[in-house]
Amino acid sequence: MEITQIEAFVAVVEERSFSRAAARLLRTQPAVSQAVRRLEEWAGEPLLDRSTKSGVLTASGRLFYDYAKKVLNLRQEARAALAELRALERGKVTIGANESTALYLLPVLKRFRERHPRVQVAVKRSLSREIPSALLRYEIDLGVLSFNPQNPDLESAVVSVDELCLIVPRSHRLARSGGVSIRALGQEQFIAHNISSPYRQRVIETFARHHTPLQIAAELPTVETIKKFVGMGMGVAFVPRMCVQEELARHEFIAVPVSELRIQRKLRLIYRRHSTLSAAAQGFLEVARSLLAGV
Repeated sequence: MEITQIEAFVAVVEERSFSRAAARLLRTQPAVSQAVRRLEEWAGEPLLDRSTKSGVLTASGRLFYDYAKKVLNLRQEARAALAELRALERGKVTIGANESTALYLLPVLKRFRERHPRVQVAVKRSLSREIPSALLRYEIDLGVLSFNPQNPDLESAVVSVDELCLIVPRSHRLARSGGVSIRALGQEQFIAHNISSPYRQRVIETFARHHTPLQIAAELPTVETIKKFVGMGMGVAFVPRMCVQEELARHEFIAVPVSELRIQRKLRLIYRRHSTLSAAAQGFLEVARSLLAGV
């Protein structure tokens, strides 16, 4: 059974004529007759009463007509749904991000939802090291990373630039210093994230290169708990600036420049290199790029 055979059958029934059905379908009458005959062969019995020329249905034909209309209507619905997907009038995009990079997504999500309110966005919280694998398993459409995964099966686009900054409480001795050297930080107690990252490693290596002890007083699971410890005066911390923008604006923390430590964080949206992005994922990537460009 082919869709063209179903179209021919429905047209004959609705037009009550093989010739009018042929004109409606822009086909020849013999082609329409042959299509209906092959459909009847598939059904195993006549669908039209051949004793008339007006497309009168047999009992089997009346039963099959309802199903034929459902098939054609479903095809039309599928076409409309695909058109809506292409026009970003529906769909879903799933994004993997860790705690800090999820904050980057907030303005992008806002802009994307303003442009495409009917597209659903799901953000799955993941460890950075797990995001590339989740992409390759097709569990997510896009991932947000602060490093290039260097995987030949993945592509990445820089969508934001952030930096690592040293935060101290407003009452801290360094709050009014205007800047500090690595050696001057040897006596400080640091609050650190308990998950290893390339940026944490760079901080450790920089302290070692300057022969300065890095005294980690506590390792905590989230940036939010690190901020609370710093706010309580339990120590100082290196954190992504985007994670403390509100606190810095309220002067709850002070960001102290460290002369030997300028670490820029390039945030990237990563995606599968050898598969086509969905319209929703492509639209999200375009919004992210436009925000980076200030459009």
